[in-house]
Amino acid sequence: MKARISTEWLSGCSGCHVAVVDLHEKLLNLVEDVEFVRIPVLVDEKGYPEADIGIVEGAVRSEHDRHCLLKMRESCKKLVAFGTCAVYGGPSGIGWLYDKDTILDKIYKETVTSQKDGAMPEGAPVLEQSVTPIDEVVDIDFYIPGCPPHPYFIALAVKTLLGASVPEMSTKTVCSACQRKMEKREGVKLQKGMSSGTEDDVCLLSQGVICLGSVTLDRCQAQCPNKGVACAGCAGPSLDLITEPHLDIRTLIAKRMSLLTGIDRQEIIDYIEKEAKTFYSYALSSPSIYKKPTVEMREWAGK
Repeated sequence: MKARISTEWLSGCSGCHVAVVDLHEKLLNLVEDVEFVRIPVLVDEKGYPEADIGIVEGAVRSEHDRHCLLKMRESCKKLVAFGTCAVYGGPSGIGWLYDKDTILDKIYKETVTSQKDGAMPEGAPVLEQSVTPIDEVVDIDFYIPGCPPHPYFIALAVKTLLGASVPEMSTKTVCSACQRKMEKREGVKLQKGMSSGTEDDVCLLSQGVICLGSVTLDRCQAQCPNKGVACAGCAGPSLDLITEPHLDIRTLIAKRMSLLTGIDRQEIIDYIEKEAKTFYSYALSSPSIYKKPTVEMREWAGK
């Protein structure tokens, strides 16, 4: 008997659903084992049929999101947080820095397309006060972070959920899969606003470029740094960041880059704080970040 799979798309970009197509021939291999009973981007199914596996993309941002998520939990035996928005809140988690009325006023009342009487347009979303990762609302059985998740880990997760033996998942960082070599240097300047370096085989931190590979869980096989682009942290915080309350992104990166280049740690910390909406964007609304006693996020990132 085929396993029944149901999917839902909450506040997100739908990129995680599209990533399923990137399974290519692996997707064909699954056709004999699974049946999609609900998938918003392909099937016009308004209800929530019973399913063996539920896959949820996106974070909870509106009352509608919460309602849909609860329906998925009720109708699915196992529920998967699919993608970084579902796991950590994702880029839309930047909304955590502001109250909902400020956001709605900015979008619907303070733009050139706003209604002249200042009224909210019909159909405007009813937002919750903040952006919420889905495991803050319901119990989750499986997590697949990534923006979007890497095809390898999607296929691995589906096979595991279908009954294959559970593989031992690496807890290493993106750096573990990066082919670049760290070098200790002198006279390096902090490359503000840069996401790549001039040398193809040297660690980006050694070149003064902020790369989050050392503070990010490897669920991507280091595709970005190996292709010349600094890691943006899309797979979420590394294990040490999650488990150690005194550690945070800015201080760990500052320590490592300063040791490699001699750049003053406080200069690095100040820059990361100023650009927090970039460097903390994927997990900003996750308690694993904002509840740290060392991070007063709203004080220095909500400006």
